[in-house]
Amino acid sequence: MTRSGIVAHLMRRTAPGPRGGLLLGNLAEVAQGRMFELLHHMWRAHGDISCARVGTRLLYLVVHPDHIQHVLVTRRENYTKAMHRAAPLIGDGLPASNGELWARQRKLLTPRFQVGALPRFAPPLRGAMERQLGRWQQAAARGDELDLADEMVALTLDAILGSLLGERLDDEEARLRAAIRDAVDFVAASGQVFRVPLSWPTRRNQRFLAALAVIDDFIHRAIEAHRGRPEGDPDLLTFLLRHVGDDPHAPATAKLVRDEAVSLLLGGHESTAQALTWLLYCLDLHPEAKARVMDEVDTFGDALPTVADRNRFPFLAAAVQEALRLYPPFWAFPRHVVADDELGGYLVPAGATVMLCPYLTHRHPALWEAPERFSPERFLGGVAQGRARASYLPFGYGPRTCIGNHMATAEIVLATAAILRRFTVERVHHAPVTAEFSTTLRPRGGIRVKLTSRQAASASAT
Repeated sequence: MTRSGIVAHLMRRTAPGPRGGLLLGNLAEVAQGRMFELLHHMWRAHGDISCARVGTRLLYLVVHPDHIQHVLVTRRENYTKAMHRAAPLIGDGLPASNGELWARQRKLLTPRFQVGALPRFAPPLRGAMERQLGRWQQAAARGDELDLADEMVALTLDAILGSLLGERLDDEEARLRAAIRDAVDFVAASGQVFRVPLSWPTRRNQRFLAALAVIDDFIHRAIEAHRGRPEGDPDLLTFLLRHVGDDPHAPATAKLVRDEAVSLLLGGHESTAQALTWLLYCLDLHPEAKARVMDEVDTFGDALPTVADRNRFPFLAAAVQEALRLYPPFWAFPRHVVADDELGGYLVPAGATVMLCPYLTHRHPALWEAPERFSPERFLGGVAQGRARASYLPFGYGPRTCIGNHMATAEIVLATAAILRRFTVERVHHAPVTAEFSTTLRPRGGIRVKLTSRQAASASAT
C-alpha cells in the first residue's frame, strides 16, 4: 500500500469502515482466521462499500452489483489477480494469470468447456458415478456412516481425473487426494496474511512442500505418458501438450502445461464437490423441495442419467442454482488495485485489495426476496430473469467467469439425480451445519450420513 493511500484512509477519504487498532487496524481478525466475520461486520455496519485497514494494507469490501460490475467488467484492467494466494500451488495457471498470458490461455481453453463440448466429459463422469454408486451400495448394506463432503470429493476427483488423463489410476488416487487436501489447506489458511518464505522449514511449509511434490510427480509422469498420443478427440492433458506454447519441450512451456493441468485438476473437483454437498444438505432440510426433486428423478426411471439428459430435471436444476446462491463454493475472492480509482464516490488507492463476496451479495435483501430462505422456485424462469447484473455470481462474473461453470452445474444435476434415485441419504446428526469459510465454502466438521438403498427398501416393503 502506498503511503498516500494510508494518509487518505486516515483523512477518511476512503469508504467508511471499522477503524480497528491504531497501529494495526483490523489485522488481528484476519490473522486469527476471522476474515468472514470482518467482512460480514463491514457490510452490516457500513453498507455496500466499506474499507478497513489490515496492517499497512487497505481492504475494500464491495457487495452491490453496480460496484461489482465496475470492478470485474468496466474497469477490470485496473483490478487484477496479481496477489492470487493459490500461486504457490497453481503457478501461472488460468485462475492466477493476468494480461496477455491470461487472454491467450482463456481463448485456448474456453471452447473445451462450452455447452457443446459437454459430451466429451460424459464417459469419465458416468464411470465415476458408477464406481461411487457401487461403493455406496456396499456401504449401505454394511450400515456404514460416511462423510458426505469426503464422498463428493472422491466422486468429483474421479471424474476430473478421467477427463484430464482419459484413464483411471486407482492405486494412486487416495495418495493424490490426500496431497491435494494438504496443499489446498495450505493456500486456504486465511490466517496467513504474510506467509513466511517456503524455504523456511516450518511445519506448515514442510507439509505443503511434501504435498506439492506428490502432485508434481503425478502430473509430470502423466505428462510424459501423454506425449505423442495419436490424433483424435484428446483428453485435456494431451490437448494442453499439443496447444500450450510453441515448443512443447521448452522449459517455460513445460511449466505452463504443468500449471494449467494442476489448475484444472483442482478447479474441476473441489468447488463442485462442495456444491454437491450443500445441495444434498439443503434438500435434507426442506422436504417439500426434495419431494419435487424426487418426482423428477423417479419419473426419469432407473437408467443412469447422461449429459444429454441434464435438461430433464428443471426443478432439480433450479435447486442447484438456489444452493449455489446460499452456499457459493467461492464465497469471496480478491482483486488487486493497480492504479487509483473512484468507486461509489470514494477513493480506491493503488495497492489496495478489493474483496468481492458472493456469499453476502447473494443474501442482499434489496436483491433477493427472503434471502435466507431456500426457495428453488425463484430460479425456475432462468438464472438471470429479473435480476440486476452481477447479483448472482457463484462462478464469478464477467470475462473471468469460471470456464467450467457449465460442466460443474451439469455434473451436480446428474450426480444428484443418480444418487437420489438409488439411495435415501440421511444425516446421522440433525444439528444445523455451519459453514467454514476456507478457500471454498465447506461444512464445518463435515456431514455424517447413513445410506439406505431405495431398491432394497422397496423390496422389503413388498
